[in-house]
Amino acid sequence: MAVKRIGDVFNISKRFLRSVHLERDFQDPKALAGYVTTEFVAECRDRVRDGLRPESGRRAWRITGDYGSGKSSFALLIANELAGRDSGLSPQLVRVSSRKSAPSELPRLLPVLVTCSRQSLGRSILQGLQHALSFVYRQGGHSNAGKAIEEILAVPVDPKDDDIIKAILDARNRVIADRKSGGLLIVVDELGKYLEYAAQNPTSQDVFLLQQLAEAASRSGDSPLFLVCLLHQGFNAYADQLNQSAQREWEKVAGRFEEIVFSQPVEQIGSLIASALNVRIAEIPRRNSDVLHSAMQKAISLGWFGSAPKPPLLGLAKHLYPLHPTVLPVLIRAFRRFGQNERSLFSFLLSNEPFGLQAFSENVLENGQLYRLCDLFDYFRSNFGHKLAATSYRVRWSLIDSVVESYATEEPVELEILKTVAILNLLNDDLLATEELIVCAVSGNRTQLEQSVKQGLHSLRRVKRALYDRGRSQGLCLWPHSSVDLEKAYDDARRAIPVPLRIATALQPYLKTRPLVARRHYIETGNLRYFEVHYCTVSDLATLKPEDQDSSDGVIVV
Repeated sequence: MAVKRIGDVFNISKRFLRSVHLERDFQDPKALAGYVTTEFVAECRDRVRDGLRPESGRRAWRITGDYGSGKSSFALLIANELAGRDSGLSPQLVRVSSRKSAPSELPRLLPVLVTCSRQSLGRSILQGLQHALSFVYRQGGHSNAGKAIEEILAVPVDPKDDDIIKAILDARNRVIADRKSGGLLIVVDELGKYLEYAAQNPTSQDVFLLQQLAEAASRSGDSPLFLVCLLHQGFNAYADQLNQSAQREWEKVAGRFEEIVFSQPVEQIGSLIASALNVRIAEIPRRNSDVLHSAMQKAISLGWFGSAPKPPLLGLAKHLYPLHPTVLPVLIRAFRRFGQNERSLFSFLLSNEPFGLQAFSENVLENGQLYRLCDLFDYFRSNFGHKLAATSYRVRWSLIDSVVESYATEEPVELEILKTVAILNLLNDDLLATEELIVCAVSGNRTQLEQSVKQGLHSLRRVKRALYDRGRSQGLCLWPHSSVDLEKAYDDARRAIPVPLRIATALQPYLKTRPLVARRHYIETGNLRYFEVHYCTVSDLATLKPEDQDSSDGVIVV
């Protein structure tokens, strides 16, 4: 009889193994199969759908979130629903459809799906609109609006903003008049690529088109024009190399959009993990079920889940098997900082990376093992060590790695304690490596192992001097001295200064501007000539108006 593995209790959904591409996946009816609509996703969807009510002006949205946080999947869901393709969605998605309005109450929109590249935004949108029109008019020839767009795109020069807006509105009016759709839905993915391009080409690109689109959408009334843009960070982050006047203009454009910050709370990410693994609870060994429940209670009491509601977390504990409850908050924070959020998370859960969950699931089920923080340290050292060694974390990581690697012991529990402290020291946030937490995380909250963990902690602190207690505010650490997290300090400073200055602008008041004398000319001819010195940024060069030019023989511009 074959020995049962931990992995045999999983029933993994394959949709979590792929990323979303809007244009491709909109044509695939199975692309959203298995999509998990958390409470956060449902609230975001209700906010967006409310914008389609006739009296609403909230029809321009920007969804901001880190890489891999699920923005594109959410946008794909919105595109399917607002296009009236609910019949193609899974029964689970249909059941949890908007709680505030039935799909039949909302107009069905024609999706125009655009993935930005570093080129003109207007051209990208018109290309997406042309493709959408060719699809709905495929049996009845081209519409007049489609022909007008073809003529605009045939010209090699980028179209003017007014021509782009007119073409979009004409296309909307045409599809409504021909009863092809109730309006247009424009979804722009990877908007940050265009903003980067616009910031690098300030003379040829202007984000004013975004403002015009947002204003046209807000005023669209009974002929809806709906705009949804996806980007990884705020507008200011892309404009930090522009002058302050341009940055203020970008802020004004950003203000035309309703914003959704796409960051799911910890308990709902736990639900995503549970849906991905789809563990058969009845097959988990009884002793593991009891340990998972008690360990989750302990982690909650230690404040590791913040203000997250307790009942949902306790209900999740068994569904996260074989992950020890203390691993969940560390996983989420670590992948937000060092990886790509949910994309990295599902790679850890479902791919065959060394020391990942699938490698661990080859262990025998009856051995009663849980995946703990010490196992997670091995995963990060194997898969992220090269990245950590090349970033601003390299000093901290080099110290952590060297301490763990050089520690020699015949007691496995001591090494497990060191690795647990190491992963928490790497994060260096409010998830402190306290003695109580270490006992829970290393022992798996099994009473028979707690005493050996406490003895290991005593040996590491009092005998071998490998761990240092830095008080209740900082917990256990692998080094005795205090340290400054420069990365965190930089992030705090960046949040404190909402509009970052260019270095050139900041330096100008401290540069010497006294005139320069043509000394060789004076020595050879006896005539004194001097030149004024002015400093300016490249973007300000065209508008520079040096004062008192008549009193000097020339001007030197730096």
